Amino acid sequence: MSKLITTPKGKAVYPRIDNPDTKFNEDGVYTCKLHVSEADYNAFKESYDAMFERAYKKECEEKGKTLRKAASSPVRVTDDGDYEIYAKQVAKRNTSKGLIEFSVAVYDSQGNKMDSAPKIGSGSTLRASVEPSFWFVSSQGFGCTLRLRAVQVIDLVEYGGGNNSESFGFDGVEGGFVAETTDEPIPVTAGDSEDAYDF
Repeated sequence: MSKLITTPKGKAVYPRIDNPDTKFNEDGVYTCKLHVSEADYNAFKESYDAMFERAYKKECEEKGKTLRKAASSPVRVTDDGDYEIYAKQVAKRNTSKGLIEFSVAVYDSQGNKMDSAPKIGSGSTLRASVEPSFWFVSSQGFGCTLRLRAVQVIDLVEYGGGNNSESFGFDGVEGGFVAETTDEPIPVTAGDSEDAYDF
């Protein structure tokens, strides 16, 4: 049986922790992409690769032949050069024993479990507890999915709010135009929410 492993901390990219994504799966899928430092990525990947190779060797022995490896990996460098760890978990699944529902446990920076998940948005600093699940499909080869079991919120950036300059990537510029301040939020229009993005 696979054991739980903890990722290094990283910046979340369009996470779906409190509310599963149903765009491509009506049962819903919780997802979390973490962009980590190169050093943390290399250390995590070394451990992951060793685990993967053990599972791959065992599967080859059981099948009695050398198997093709799947092209995709949950531990990868993106086209933009980001060091990414990707984990996911279905929200529910019909089994022979009936419907099983899953959730992702959420902990704060001190390790306290939260009763309900906050609106964890992109830019949040998280660590994830994941369970490697190895599989073989003849059309794809031998691969692995990191099942998302829990996250620790180190620095929270909530989605659906926080319309301030920092949330849009602006910082102060010395000597520039200064407007009269207002407390009115910037209106959010269709297409501005994270739900509009594919990930």
